[in-house]
Amino acid sequence: MWLVILIVIAGVVYLASMQGITCCNSGSLYALVRAIVDKKKPSINEFIKYTRYMDCSKVGKKYYTDRPPGLSFAAIPFYILGLNLTFISVISGVLSSVLVYLIAMQLANNPIIAFFTAIIFAFCTINWRYSTLFIIHSLSAFLVLLSVYLLLLGYPALLIGIILGLSTIVEYTNSVLFLGILVTQIILGNFSILPLMILGYVIGVTPLLVYNKKCFGSPFTTSYKYSTYFKWSNSSRTTFVTPMINGALGLLFFIPRKRGFRLPGGILSMSPVLIFGLIGYLYLPFSYLVLFLSLSLPLFLIMSKHKTWWGGGAGDYRYLSSMIPYLVIPISLSMKNLNFLWPLILLLALISFVMVVSRMVIYTILPSDLKKIDSEIPAKIKKRKIAILELAKFRYLRKILLLTFECLFIRKIHLEEK
Repeated sequence: MWLVILIVIAGVVYLASMQGITCCNSGSLYALVRAIVDKKKPSINEFIKYTRYMDCSKVGKKYYTDRPPGLSFAAIPFYILGLNLTFISVISGVLSSVLVYLIAMQLANNPIIAFFTAIIFAFCTINWRYSTLFIIHSLSAFLVLLSVYLLLLGYPALLIGIILGLSTIVEYTNSVLFLGILVTQIILGNFSILPLMILGYVIGVTPLLVYNKKCFGSPFTTSYKYSTYFKWSNSSRTTFVTPMINGALGLLFFIPRKRGFRLPGGILSMSPVLIFGLIGYLYLPFSYLVLFLSLSLPLFLIMSKHKTWWGGGAGDYRYLSSMIPYLVIPISLSMKNLNFLWPLILLLALISFVMVVSRMVIYTILPSDLKKIDSEIPAKIKKRKIAILELAKFRYLRKILLLTFECLFIRKIHLEEK
């Protein structure tokens, strides 16, 4: 019953808040879908406008997306059927929430705890935002999480390797998570499954190697090598240049400024409830502990050195989307073993929810909205700088809440229609 409720809630909310092709990032992926289906080729010259000449690579006179191509490959059937391509992100996000529930059930053996853990993942982390956009992170996180769940259930190593290979076509850094899983099996002494898992990975990642060979001349040359706008991404020597301590602290506590607001962007500033995920690591069985650390720590450290560790224009921790489930799932053990802290966990979950909503709203709110609200707030409130609780006495808070609802569920951005 709890699983059904989870699917209904996540599915309805994700669908209602779903956007279209919103920016040059998603536009670049959309351009590849159009090129493959409409022009039967991977070069996106005829659809370059969707990249805004930013998220693209150029080899000779041919333009290509500079994004990993996996999401575009997966979206081809949706485009042929005339469906909104963002459906693939919505489906991935909902299924990831289901997998978080199932793994939390394995650990806590309590459906209510598993349900709340999955709800936290669905609405108190960036999984919500990136499950409503045509962008790589939702599908990427789902494929890795699916492979982890199948691994925990003892499914064939070949199948798990194939899924991880496919996940790497969607997001290159998932290769780090594949290596983490291999290291886990070595530490746990499961040497026999390594050859088949590696073979499966090679099979799964082969379409990427073929695509790279056709577009960039070598199976091992990625689209970033020829990026036209973000030239620093052409080489790892100019990509991973941030001092690790600076990037790590930023990924945890980053608070960027967007449209005049200071908004949470780091893991613990946007989703403070995840502190109980870190605490939950203390209660993980050894095999889970090794696995979850291998799936989170290496990627976190690597991305902390990235030149744009804050996710570029997103200003959040989206580069870490594939590891977020392994920070959320241990919350179930915090709930189980520290049940007297449930009120605090739920309070932090509520704060995280508000933070995530604020991030989502700011991308559809208009300057005219802000001016209108500002002009209608009484001067005495502005002068005294009274907090939101004082503002709640007036009708203006109601207007803000209605605007928030409109930005989340009514306003849509569809770059492909422009």
